[in-house]
Amino acid sequence: MVWRGPETWEETALHSSGLISIDWGTSAFRAYLVGADGATIDQRRSALGILSVPAGGYEATLAEAIGVWRALDGALPILMSGMVGARQGWREAPYAPCPAGLTEIGAAIVAIDGGALGPIGLVPGVRRGDGDAEPDVMRGEETQILGAVAWSGRADETLVLPGTHSKWARVADGRIRSFSTYMTGEIFAALKGHTILGRLMNDGQGSGEGFAEGVRAATRLSAPGDLLHAVFMTRSLGLFDRLSASELSDYLSGLLIGAEVLAGSAGAPDGAIVVGSPGLTERYLKAGALLGLKLRAAPEDCVPRGHLALLDGWRARAL
Repeated sequence: MVWRGPETWEETALHSSGLISIDWGTSAFRAYLVGADGATIDQRRSALGILSVPAGGYEATLAEAIGVWRALDGALPILMSGMVGARQGWREAPYAPCPAGLTEIGAAIVAIDGGALGPIGLVPGVRRGDGDAEPDVMRGEETQILGAVAWSGRADETLVLPGTHSKWARVADGRIRSFSTYMTGEIFAALKGHTILGRLMNDGQGSGEGFAEGVRAATRLSAPGDLLHAVFMTRSLGLFDRLSASELSDYLSGLLIGAEVLAGSAGAPDGAIVVGSPGLTERYLKAGALLGLKLRAAPEDCVPRGHLALLDGWRARAL
């Protein structure tokens, strides 16, 4: 459903139970106008992540992005998740401890005054590792996880959220029980852009063999340090023409993604849901197929689905 202006406002019935859903990260901003039936009616995307917002400029930046929606129905609730709720964001929404589901995350939503925009709910991140356990954190992914679980209709799931810092999460009884972060995307970018490995690469379109060879190489890792050796193979495979320059970047990508998928999916016999951008999701699905793992793609609207799942609790607290 596409919003086509004020003349069709009544047929969307937004004012009955719709919302404005905001995913505001470090480098990107996404806003969704969601109707009473849960469908996304309109959306806004930009590169205005929190690092691009001037001091004291959050309200003005948000008003410019969603002002037309707010003008049509000022009663729409606004929920935001992502780095906007971090310490360096608009206002900090402290992490909710694992295990965390709709009840725990909803109870930790922080209300802020959005001025002319009205009250805004900041969804907290989730932390793992109280006591002696290894600490880990997520912020923004918890909303995507809740949305993906609502879509799947299953209370027990394993999910992977690929990206700069990929997350693998275990959900049981509808609550995030544990998760682990893998710096796959950032390590790939650093190795390709700032080490000798990138010297032999070009940006040509590979056949896919480089990616497959990288995933296969990941299956041969068995001891600490093996990954470091396999990473250097990106160079030696190019030097001896085992892979073309257009395949080397894919080899490195396949190696890192393959190693992550093998580690993250351990103990998940039913496979996992992939929640990510179409390009990254496709790479993880290919890696899963090569590894004999059942990975399935979630829809792209997991953020508004997650906010919708949290909406009733937020409304009750806001009244």
